[in-house]
This record gives sequence, C-alpha cells and structure tokens, in this order.
Amino acid sequence: MERLTWLVLLTLAPFSLAVLTGVVGLAYASFIPASVLFYGILSEPPSGITVERSVESRKLAVGGEGKVKVRLVVERGSGFVFIGDVPSPGLEVVGNNRHVFFKKPGKRLVVEYSYGIRPLKKGSHSLSPVEVIGQDFLGIKRAVYTVADEEVRIEAYPRVAAMRRLVLSKLRTRERMSSNQVAPMGPTSTDFREIREYRPGDSIRKINWKATARFGELLVNEYEPEGRATVMIYLDTTEGMAVGSSLHGALESSLGLVISLVGILLRNDFRVGLYLVGSRKVITPRTGVQAVSTFARALLSAGPSVHHGESFPIAVERSRTSVRGGVSVAVLVTNLTPYNLDEVRSAIERLRSAFGCRVLVVDVNPYGQFEEVLGGLAALHKKGLSEGLAASVIHWNPLVEDVEVALKKTIGGVFSAV
Repeated sequence: MERLTWLVLLTLAPFSLAVLTGVVGLAYASFIPASVLFYGILSEPPSGITVERSVESRKLAVGGEGKVKVRLVVERGSGFVFIGDVPSPGLEVVGNNRHVFFKKPGKRLVVEYSYGIRPLKKGSHSLSPVEVIGQDFLGIKRAVYTVADEEVRIEAYPRVAAMRRLVLSKLRTRERMSSNQVAPMGPTSTDFREIREYRPGDSIRKINWKATARFGELLVNEYEPEGRATVMIYLDTTEGMAVGSSLHGALESSLGLVISLVGILLRNDFRVGLYLVGSRKVITPRTGVQAVSTFARALLSAGPSVHHGESFPIAVERSRTSVRGGVSVAVLVTNLTPYNLDEVRSAIERLRSAFGCRVLVVDVNPYGQFEEVLGGLAALHKKGLSEGLAASVIHWNPLVEDVEVALKKTIGGVFSAV
C-alpha cells in the first residue's frame, strides 16, 4: 500500500502545482506515475507457478554438507515472487534459501538457485515444502500463495572415521601375528559366522541342507571358534555427556568414535559387545561385518539418558550375564570429571574382578569449544584425575583432533591390551 500511496501523490502533485502556478507544463510530469499506477491496477499478480526441488543426499554425517537445487517457473502475471523453505532447528543453511525475484510482464520467469544444508546433530531433520508468494508490485491485490514439493526428511548420523586401507592392513598384519585374537585349533562355539562351500574334512553335521538344495552345491555352516578376543565397549550416555555444542559435544563425538571402533573391530574378526550406560541397552558380543547395522541402530538412537539410577559399576554388573566366554579388553568411553571419577574407578575394579580383562578409558574433553583457556585447564585437570586409575587412558579433544585420530589411538590401545 505504500507504493500505491506514493504513486497517487506523484500523480496528483504535478496537477496541483499546475493549477496553483498556472504552468500547464507541470501537469505532464504526472504522466509516468499515472501510467505505472494505471498498469498496476489492471495487472494481475504472478501466477502459474511451478517449483522443482532436488536434494543431493538425504543421509548426511553430522557437520557434512548436502546440496539443494531449486528451479522456479512463473508463467503469467507480473510483480514480485517470494520463494523459500524452512529447515528444522537441527539443520544449518549454507548460503541463501530465500529469494525475491521480479516477474516482468509478458515474459516467462525461469530461475535456478542452490544452497547447502548441514546437520548439526544426529537424528531426523526436515526441510519444509517450498512456499511461493506472488505479489503485484503495488501490493493492492490479493497475493497468490503456493506450496510446492513435499517435506524432505534428512537423516543425520554421527561423524565416523574413514577406515583407510593403510590402517586396516596394519591391523590385519597384527592379527595374523597375534595368538590371542583367534584360537585356530580351538573348539567351535554356537555363534554362527557364515555359510561356505564344503571342504574335505568338514563334519556332515555342519552341512546346511536347505542352502545346499537351493543353490545346487554342498554348503556348510561355519561357527566362530572359541578363544576369539572379545572387546566390550561401555559408552556413557548419562547427562554428564550432554556437554558441548551440537557438532563437538561429548556424546555426539563419542557416538562417531564408537561406531568407527565397532566397524573396524568387526572387520578384523573380534567379538564386540556394547553397553549404553544410562540407557540400559546392551548388545551381546558378536562377530561379522553384518553385525555393524545392529550396533549402528542402537547408537543412532542413543541420547542423554533419562535413567538417573544407573552408573558404570551397575552397568558392569548388569552386563555380566550377557557376556559369554569372558572379555579380553573393556573400553570405557566417558567424560571424566570429579563427579564420576569414583564410579569409573569402581567399574574398572569390577571389570578386572569379573572378567580378568584389561581396561582402556577414552576420556572425551568437550570444554575446549567454550573457551581455549578453559579447554587447556580442563585437559590438565583430566590428566590429573586419570593418574589414579588402574587403566590405560586416552584423552581426546574433538575440537582439536578429528574422529580418525581418536580411532587410531583407541585401536592402538586395544591391540596393545590384547
């Protein structure tokens, strides 16, 4: 309405001056604003709107960036076209997802633009449908409102380490040299490993008759040998881990590390178990790459716990009935503070007593993101706290070292303990 008011004033002002001064030529100055006003009253707002939106990837790592492309076509009318969508709070927009275009009279408007989206934490996020408003440039007529496309769901998973071939090759070499990981001549367990071709010497009792009949070749079930090294991971999901920002928080960072650790251990034929301390979720030790999805589902749903009564010592006691065949190494992932130090110390003692295993503690430091000085003081304080623990301790600041660096240190600690 402001534009309409100004056009009316610009149209009437020259006529008024011409009447007052008697200079007829001043009236001609109102010709242009009068023409614009006349056309604005007769013209229709932009309509015939179509929008196409494509999302490069709907599964992104936390902190990763995906690309969104939008194509806008306006067939009729003239005026301003406002277009944009709304991301959920967990999504950060990189670039500009809201634009204003001008639709010229008699010409088809076709524009394309793109922007990035970056999830700030794990979970499910969304992009709203694209909203388009067509408004005549005087703003005197009813706007055309269009909702195009559908809501887009974006699944975000924790940042995981890239498992480079160099790291894997070193681990496999170490595995062949180690007699503690797998007992080659030991008896078999009831843990199923895979279906494979029959080899001379295999027991008839191992033959999988259904698979043999289906594929037309003799196939047998293979089970895990006893004596395989078991790594039990205890991940702290209590409220003490809900510290830090969305990208480098203690829990968010730890989830990426644990997923990476589980994946690389399973690929190297360890038996791996998981207990989410505070969430009361346990995955019994298992082997095989196919088990990665089971661990991933549990970890992706993990969050700051609502069970205030569980601690590390209680988690160790509850996990004893789920672990068969003992534990070679226990990995505790937590944010070590004076408030949970006694609990961690007690858990280490119980693990040594119950399983006779070695313990590795991964201490996550999320305080550096608040202030550099605070992060340095926290690191010194954490080193002092860990000196009294009867376990190997890895200190990790996610703001300084990425997940891959922490993974290499943790893997090194596991292999030195086996």
